[in-house]
Amino acid sequence: MKSKNPTELFVKFLADKGSINGVIEKVELDEREEGAVARITVRGSPHQLIAPRVITYEVAVKYIYDVCASCREMLSRKEVALIQIRSIPRALDDLTKKKILNIIEQEIFKLKDKKVGFISDIKQLKNGFDIYTTSANLARHLAYVIHNQLPSHIIETAKVAGFKNGRKIYHMTYSVRVLTYKSGDLIRTREGEMMVISINNKFINLQDINSKKYKQLTISELINTDAVFIEQ
Repeated sequence: MKSKNPTELFVKFLADKGSINGVIEKVELDEREEGAVARITVRGSPHQLIAPRVITYEVAVKYIYDVCASCREMLSRKEVALIQIRSIPRALDDLTKKKILNIIEQEIFKLKDKKVGFISDIKQLKNGFDIYTTSANLARHLAYVIHNQLPSHIIETAKVAGFKNGRKIYHMTYSVRVLTYKSGDLIRTREGEMMVISINNKFINLQDINSKKYKQLTISELINTDAVFIEQ
């Protein structure tokens, strides 16, 4: 984070929290032991027919130098949740890996002004990613955004990580299983051998090898059938 001097911080505080009618022309901050005195020069008019006036106000400012809660959390990089992204049956190709990382980057950018935690680490594995976050809400959000954009199945698990004030603290894991089947792949299900016709984010369309009948399953239904990939 780019550091700011006290005057810049005070101007930012005024812009974020204050109600200003007119234009701030000048801000001078006189730092003292007990705080500071800000001299704020503004120019404005209560009505468009009245000529603008320049007025200087003096405001007592009390502050301490400290790290804000959000920055403290980011610096501590404490991990409270994990997103596990794994592929079935093939490893993720480079295009899918890039898409996942782009999804994460875009969502983090969208959430940059909200206090939802941070990504503390991303580990790229042979068969996917492990993404560590400082917030269970952030991990859940990212996991479901990825799940909604790729053919996948998601499972949430909670593990007791400790206690605080007599209450259990949970470490959350969001497991996203991304399907990498392609048209023409063969799989063995409880009903026999099937050929993959097509697959999208919600459904997989199959054809029975023997009866030639078509069948549509949700991604979750396919995962729960314990389908076996037949390598060709």
